[in-house]
Amino acid sequence: MDKKNVVITQFFINLYDTNHNRTVTNTDAVELTHTLQESVARFGIELHTLINFTNTGKVPPLQKIVKVDLTDKYPVGKIYFLRWVVTLEYLLQHPEIEKAALVDAGDVEMMNYPFDDIEDDKIYVGDENNDLTVPIITHDGLPAYMKNFLDRNRYLQLLNTGVLIGTRKVLLEYLTIFVKLVTQDVMDSKLHPELSGLGNWEMAIANYILYKLFPEQIQHGRQVNTLFQHSQRNTESWFKHK
Repeated sequence: MDKKNVVITQFFINLYDTNHNRTVTNTDAVELTHTLQESVARFGIELHTLINFTNTGKVPPLQKIVKVDLTDKYPVGKIYFLRWVVTLEYLLQHPEIEKAALVDAGDVEMMNYPFDDIEDDKIYVGDENNDLTVPIITHDGLPAYMKNFLDRNRYLQLLNTGVLIGTRKVLLEYLTIFVKLVTQDVMDSKLHPELSGLGNWEMAIANYILYKLFPEQIQHGRQVNTLFQHSQRNTESWFKHK
């Protein structure tokens, strides 16, 4: 079994999902992630699933369920921010992980083994057949510096971090920047509310960070993921995303 290269996902309950207008209460993380887990297990890789409850399902051999306590530990109550705060902490706690794929829990499958092909300084990210003018970015509340950058670059292709792959070093760098922005926003909301307002979703923040700070390192396209929402099963992509 490959311990140095893993797939990591997150599944939290009793937190309102602003994107899907629902609050998930299902305590069987194995049931939700079984398609992802089975696809990952074909390559002898563990799926590390970070949850905030006691799992009730029987855990298969190549799935590692990790319970994290969100109560009073993280100041950010938004599910799309919390997942990255928790993932950063998890990677820091597990130095044995050398490369990782961070993926959505319910709509991603591994099609091909990615870790032999990634370069040390590249960050591999999913994409969609849209640009940065999509409502999930333009209709989200954003601070002026971020809104202005995304507007100036509005015709760049939309990146989707439902699939994010890289070495430990590059993932820690990206996640640290993301969490720093989110933590600063929490502080600003209390001390300088006029400066705060990162909205509800991760899409704008992710595209801002990647295009502004990692422009030469981004790798996306059909090697990384299938055409988004096309239910494709091709032979070239590492991951299928919807």
